[in-house]
Amino acid sequence: MKKIFLIAAAMLALAGCKKEPEEPAAGPDAISVAPEERIFDADGGYADVIVTSTGDWSLGTKDNQSYDWVTTDKTSGKDGDIVRFTVDKNDGKDGTRTAEFVFSCGEATAPFTITSVPGDVPVITLVSDGTESLGYEAGTLRVELSLSEGMSYRSLTQSVEQEMEWLTYAMVLEGETAGTAVMDFDYTLNDGLEARTATITIGYEGANPVTVEVTQMPQSILKVDQPSQNLGVEAGVLTINVEANVEYTVSLSEGADSWLTGQKNDGNIWTWNYSAWTEAGLRQAVITFTESEPAGDAAPMTATVTVKQSNFIINTAAYMKAHCAGVAEWKTPDVMKLGTTLTVELLVKHDKDFEVTSSWNGNGIGTLFGTERRFLIRHGDNMNNYKEWELVYVLNATESNGEYIESKVKSSKDLPADEWVHIAAVLDGAAKTVTLYQNGEVVGSADMASDIRDIDLTEEYERTAEGLQKFYLGRSYANNRDFCGLMSEVRVWNMALSAAEINAENHFYTVDPNSEGLVAYWKMNEGEGYLIKDHTANGNNLTGEVYSGYSWSNGMEWREVQLP
Repeated sequence: MKKIFLIAAAMLALAGCKKEPEEPAAGPDAISVAPEERIFDADGGYADVIVTSTGDWSLGTKDNQSYDWVTTDKTSGKDGDIVRFTVDKNDGKDGTRTAEFVFSCGEATAPFTITSVPGDVPVITLVSDGTESLGYEAGTLRVELSLSEGMSYRSLTQSVEQEMEWLTYAMVLEGETAGTAVMDFDYTLNDGLEARTATITIGYEGANPVTVEVTQMPQSILKVDQPSQNLGVEAGVLTINVEANVEYTVSLSEGADSWLTGQKNDGNIWTWNYSAWTEAGLRQAVITFTESEPAGDAAPMTATVTVKQSNFIINTAAYMKAHCAGVAEWKTPDVMKLGTTLTVELLVKHDKDFEVTSSWNGNGIGTLFGTERRFLIRHGDNMNNYKEWELVYVLNATESNGEYIESKVKSSKDLPADEWVHIAAVLDGAAKTVTLYQNGEVVGSADMASDIRDIDLTEEYERTAEGLQKFYLGRSYANNRDFCGLMSEVRVWNMALSAAEINAENHFYTVDPNSEGLVAYWKMNEGEGYLIKDHTANGNNLTGEVYSGYSWSNGMEWREVQLP
């Protein structure tokens, strides 16, 4: 030992003559052992202890006690080492014996205790697996146990170590055969992207505990934030954000690599350079993300993005017949509480035919935007002219049946058939006016009612016969009040737009999502799936729904268009 010390001292002296680069500051010392205690019966035996530490460790005893009935195969080591403790038989002369050991790493310590009894000890044996892998859905985990003679299942104890509570004890029952028990634990849905773990420890007085390591896998996810992207004619950079917790590959449709080049990724953010488009019409590509190693015999998950580059601003629109779009949950509800000053815009194209439907009064109302008996843009309320459209808002005053009194402002121009049209409703609470626009032209105006009820697009309420009433595009009151046509560029502003702003160049077809006062912007150009993105920072996305004739389910129909 002396020779070793002298060599080490010489090395330290040499190191002092040469300035070494500074090492980063080390973190705090830490050490733990598993298990932390073991109980042995009269026959003795051995226990293996795994050491987890931030550095080298040493082993000693509490208060420097010595034990002639326990030996170890290591007294020092490094992180991850396994130390074996061997315990002699207990002949009973000294009764129950206890040995207390201490593992040390720097300033940190971890105890390990051995108890030796002269007789038998109760024994818990795991019958089910000591490691369990669960699916992402909620359920119940059953742990099966065998108990030695004389043990009562009612005296079993349990604890669950976990970062956040998702696995909870439910109950313990006697097993189907004598000397057995089952213990149930409930687990919740794992709606995150990562697997989560927990350790169940089951104990009994005087017995060594048993542990079950539990892992709950997340639902496999591979999706993109936008299934369709429309590019301008100038060269630029395409960015696609992927959300995934699986490995995946990326492929481009045939010919796409001629104008989508320089593929790069930073984690799940993918970019391509795209060249300018100088020809008429459009070109498009499909980028496909495919799961690399699906589980078992499952088909690989895929997510696709359709990329279009053209001279057209709008290439895709939603077809709303037998469809609607609403908010499952408002992410930023306060911005939709608009008071009496707002602007709503839509770009729509009604079908060629205006059909009479079987609604309650036979007039075939078609809904564009809003909530029944709160704030609504619709057509068909005039039984003599189904093409006439109007804005409906309500007063604070009520009718005899308790319904809020409606105030209507009608357009002097009809919705055209089979033709794109931009419509806007502008409410100016300061000027006390309501103005309707069609293709930038004033087609209706009125003084705002003095008793107007503040407009809150997040408001929901129940109607006795018709059920829940809430904000939708393409639906109000009852299931048959849809809009029979295409819809695009739906916007909500918390300001009263002027005629000049509405008639600005290309305003009908696009605006900057970061525009002042723009609180919701549904371009409705996804082209795939049923989620409709709010392009403002408020993130109030819509969910498309389709009506089967009996019930609603998630869905949306997309059609290719060329605008302007």
